[in-house]
Amino acid sequence: PSIQRDTSDGNKAPYYSIMSNLTATLRILRDDLKMKFMFGLNAIFGLSVAFINSYVNGEFVDIVLNEENDEFVGYLGALSAAVSAILSLLFGILDNKIGKGYILILGTFSYVGVILPFLVYPNAEDWGLFSLVMVYVFQGIGRATYEGTLRATFAEFFFQDKEVAFANKNLQVGVSFAIGYVLPFLLRCNQPSSFCVSFSDGSLHDMLTFELLILFVAILAILGYWRASVLYEKEKLELLYRNK
Repeated sequence: PSIQRDTSDGNKAPYYSIMSNLTATLRILRDDLKMKFMFGLNAIFGLSVAFINSYVNGEFVDIVLNEENDEFVGYLGALSAAVSAILSLLFGILDNKIGKGYILILGTFSYVGVILPFLVYPNAEDWGLFSLVMVYVFQGIGRATYEGTLRATFAEFFFQDKEVAFANKNLQVGVSFAIGYVLPFLLRCNQPSSFCVSFSDGSLHDMLTFELLILFVAILAILGYWRASVLYEKEKLELLYRNK
């Protein structure tokens, strides 16, 4: 006779696996101070990407270049991706020579370079193609540090549980991106001005608050990384002492 296997709980296995991974992800965020302090580096990436996608790609580029199609948006996005790909290789070589921290700080300042021109020159009429190109170059630099150096830093800081750490990293970026994507639609204003921007559908949005938020998060990212690195070095010394 054939052996009958009990598969009544088979459909529950994926559910339990997902819940287990989610629980582990939230636990490391709760219990490990380093993870909390690393949030800023993930948040600055998520918010910057949301700013580029929702505002710059969606509204600003068409005004600056007087284009009604998305052709130039595609070119600029490809430029950013190319810069990121090239610099990811370069940063991979440099991080062992100058340290990952300096590269991560460079990436954070690159995100500041994305936002700062919009604070200094908020009117699209003051912009040209070169200005837009520089914004996407800065975005590419920041993206390179996120996709390469930051991932390597997470693997180093959380070497005892890399998979959960990477899941937490992705969660933090996802939450930040979602917040950044909906924020312009929540930050409304009534009177058109340099920072109260009229979108293509006629709605008015307070972009100043969004831009200042990203600058504030950039400061938190640098301070948070410094604190996380101090904690990591302390943990290394304690581990070395215990293993003697």
